[in-house]
Amino acid sequence: MTLLQNRYRLGEELGQGSFGKTYLATDTHLNRKCVVKELIWSGDPKMVNEVRNRFAQEALMLQGLGYGSQGGIPELYAYFSENERHYLVQEWIDGETLTQKLKREGPQTEAATVHLLLGALRVLDYIHTRPIPIIHRDIKPDNIMLRRTTGQVVLIDFGVVKVVTPLKAWTIMAGTKEYMPKEQDDGYPVFASDLYALGMTAIHYATNQSPPSLVDPTSLVDPSSRKLNWRGKAPQISKELADLLDRATRDDPQERFSSAREFALAIVQIPTLPVPAEEKAYWLAQIPPAQDVEVKTLFLFSSPGKSFAPPPSPAVQPSPVSVPSATSDPSLAPTSRNAAAQPHVKAAPAIQMLSQPPTRRLLPLFSLTLALALFLAAGLLMWWIFIPTTSQSTSKPTQQPLSQETQVLSVIPPEGMAFIPGGVFRMGSPSAEDPAKPYEVPAHEVIVSPFFIDKYEVTNAAYAAFVKATGHPAPPDWKNGTYPVSKANYPVGNVSWEDARAYAAWAGKRLPTEAEWEFAARGTEGRRYPWGNEFNRWLLNSAETNVGHTEPVGSFPAGATPEGVFDLAGNVAEWTASDDAPYPGSARKPVPGTKIVRGGGFSLPGKYAAATKRTQVPPDTRDPALGFRCARDVETATVQKPMN
Repeated sequence: MTLLQNRYRLGEELGQGSFGKTYLATDTHLNRKCVVKELIWSGDPKMVNEVRNRFAQEALMLQGLGYGSQGGIPELYAYFSENERHYLVQEWIDGETLTQKLKREGPQTEAATVHLLLGALRVLDYIHTRPIPIIHRDIKPDNIMLRRTTGQVVLIDFGVVKVVTPLKAWTIMAGTKEYMPKEQDDGYPVFASDLYALGMTAIHYATNQSPPSLVDPTSLVDPSSRKLNWRGKAPQISKELADLLDRATRDDPQERFSSAREFALAIVQIPTLPVPAEEKAYWLAQIPPAQDVEVKTLFLFSSPGKSFAPPPSPAVQPSPVSVPSATSDPSLAPTSRNAAAQPHVKAAPAIQMLSQPPTRRLLPLFSLTLALALFLAAGLLMWWIFIPTTSQSTSKPTQQPLSQETQVLSVIPPEGMAFIPGGVFRMGSPSAEDPAKPYEVPAHEVIVSPFFIDKYEVTNAAYAAFVKATGHPAPPDWKNGTYPVSKANYPVGNVSWEDARAYAAWAGKRLPTEAEWEFAARGTEGRRYPWGNEFNRWLLNSAETNVGHTEPVGSFPAGATPEGVFDLAGNVAEWTASDDAPYPGSARKPVPGTKIVRGGGFSLPGKYAAATKRTQVPPDTRDPALGFRCARDVETATVQKPMN
């Protein structure tokens, strides 16, 4: 049997799709079952980069999805490349696909169909409303599983997902035609495309017949219309549920449900359907409470010399069961593009205008009219700038637009942080500088998700604010619990790993993993140092500089990375979130109970400043040359239009 990474023993083949082959495997280190997916490609050398990018895309997607899905998406355990073959290691789901269940049992009951719909809609609601939303594009009976013990619905095979961007760009047609709506076949999938596929899957589940066998022969006259004649094949399905399934599978995406949440709420609010009480309670809890909006008259010229602009409108959450807007933007998350429900309005006290002289009555009316006109003009201007026209979004471009893989998103990082876009890089070194301590070998391919990282190491002033706010103990070298006045902008030192972790949590951040840290320092080109491949004593604060102490953060701007991250080499070494562990393929044993520290420091020679250098340090260590910086997930980003 094949053994990958000296760890994963491949067993029986579970299936094969357009882009991959899956195997049931055993993790021999943890003695547990798992699923290994091998990315399939032709072996054409010209396709190497495309294959690597496709592998990276799926790995990045699964890495972020499974963890937060509460079991609705398999977790990704590992990903690696071996002999130009690319592998994903995922959670093994003890259960069966819908296809297997249909083969064993035949047509399903209405209760089973409702269970399928609500379980799948939970997962779709999760992936559609993420800060960077995605469309699955290949929902079908083969790609939905039911856990054996709990019956939980699990959505699998995210190999053809489409990341949604504000630009409605054409994308390669992907998916399974039997369950695919026309707009997806044309290369323009939207959120409602997943709802269509789920509706088709539910009809298949209830009838045990694939969609092509259910097509009404009279609809074949018009190739653009594909009406199903399925109700007679599923007499157990009530008219109420059948109506919802027909709506979900309409040809026009604007006539379907506008979101997974709206679809689910339509199901649970029909009293005759067999919806479990806990499932109904879950979905009803997703309806945002109505908000009171106070209506006030605006006076632009309420006093001489003053001008008042209209205040920002209060944020009003749209009702998830509202009718889809005809101008819904399929590139936006459903919760932000549904038609807004009318909020409850709390009127302000009536203005007694009739008792005023005519000229005093006219001024507020004129002011209100002018304010509304200005507000409308501003709104139209913003719409013209940011919203693509209907013709742009519904017609294919004359020239091939940026593909999904080549679109570049403009991301606004939090203050004081740099955006690292993520990607594939070779982590580690091909050879060990110290053969007795081969910690940084072998070099191996790693995929890093996009993230933010602090531009500067955490300073004394920033750490002091944390100490004051939380009562956390100050570093032991601070006198009377405070740092020297002249050292506010110097990096904090003498902090343990737990001190650093506590600060990061207080700041709404986290410590970077060592892979993130190394990627920030090296980039996709694999620099040896943050600035390039040659050591230069003038670009960092190390032992060669002979300073003998820390310097203010950012004192060596020429040593920064292209993204503007300072002092990743020298000044203070930096804690990471990672425990020591050998790299894949290494025979060395980990140093028990240690954390990885990166970047060297003012008291260490330049070899410790190399971006690949790893140092194993007990987490309770405190040293004047040991500090940290923070990272943050990219999901907190504000994503703007792609930049051509």
